[in-house]
Amino acid sequence: MIFVTGTDTDIGKTHVSGIIASEVSKFKKTGYMKPVETGGRPDTNKIMKLLDMKDLDGKNIDIDIVNPINFKNPLSPNISAIVENSEYKMDFEKIKESYEYLKNIYEYIIVEGAGGACVPLKKGYYVADIAKMLNIPCVVVARPNLGTINHIILTTEFLKNRGIEVLGIIINSTCDLKEVPYYEETFKTIEEYSGFKIIGIIEKDDVKLDIDKLLI
Repeated sequence: MIFVTGTDTDIGKTHVSGIIASEVSKFKKTGYMKPVETGGRPDTNKIMKLLDMKDLDGKNIDIDIVNPINFKNPLSPNISAIVENSEYKMDFEKIKESYEYLKNIYEYIIVEGAGGACVPLKKGYYVADIAKMLNIPCVVVARPNLGTINHIILTTEFLKNRGIEVLGIIINSTCDLKEVPYYEETFKTIEEYSGFKIIGIIEKDDVKLDIDKLLI
């Protein structure tokens, strides 16, 4: 089981989740969960379709199980609730029930967070706390460009302080890495100062993943 978080929104968590799903499904029956999604359900629909998720009877799994908490507005969950005049409360029990249901079907579940690790859910609770509640380790998705060192160190420090295990960092690059000045030095600095290894580099269609790190 793994929790996919990131240093920011639109960092490529769903893209990376799909790649992990494709790789891990070669070894284990793999499912997906997006506990909280705002702005509709594009992420949930994308990975559910990729994995063709079925229940034990071979029927399509209810999307409300895969994504138990959803808002129409593409905002932080706590703000979406206000904008939509929802009687919203972050129902952690509902998330746990969905996760336990999926565990009865799948050997391995990729749980994708919403936005970055520090996105608020309700007062005192953040997206990363879902990983802590479910007791599953994280991977941190980040970009390779200038500024990423700061964002990665802040994110990993936050996760450590919340008592959440970090397996490593996955760099998701939408450009040719050769276009990123001194990216090798940036990657060395990330590992040295964060204390975590880069376990994956995704460069357009070129995928390098330490699959052994993910198969836990």
